[in-house]
Amino acid sequence: MVIATSIEFFKNLAQYDYDGKYYDLHNDYDCEKIFLKEEILSLCLKKNSMESMVIFLKFTDVEMTMMNFFNFNEVKNLTIDNIYRGRFEIDGQLNEVSSNGKAYFYVDFYEGQSLEFWAKSVEMKNPGDISD
Repeated sequence: MVIATSIEFFKNLAQYDYDGKYYDLHNDYDCEKIFLKEEILSLCLKKNSMESMVIFLKFTDVEMTMMNFFNFNEVKNLTIDNIYRGRFEIDGQLNEVSSNGKAYFYVDFYEGQSLEFWAKSVEMKNPGDISD
């Protein structure tokens, strides 16, 4: 698990080392499902070259602020274009960390959809670990 506020600003987490293993979520994985349950946002990602390999990018203590999703007919899965920790504006002030210690994340998909949310941490999980 990586504490969200320790992640470098604007570093693209779609191509990132998680626990010493490099993941290229843009080129090697398709996003099959996105779900939010009890303040945990999980992106279910399937490896392009291996039908059975599924991982979850899991954000904890999530407060969703924006979802831009719309209907699409031709697309079965989404391609993650960019995931990054960014700054946010409150009352005209540019901030880096919320008052409760959360970082602000942006997730953009190649097909045009996007998410914005607060989170405390992020980690990569195997399907058997998703309930932890």
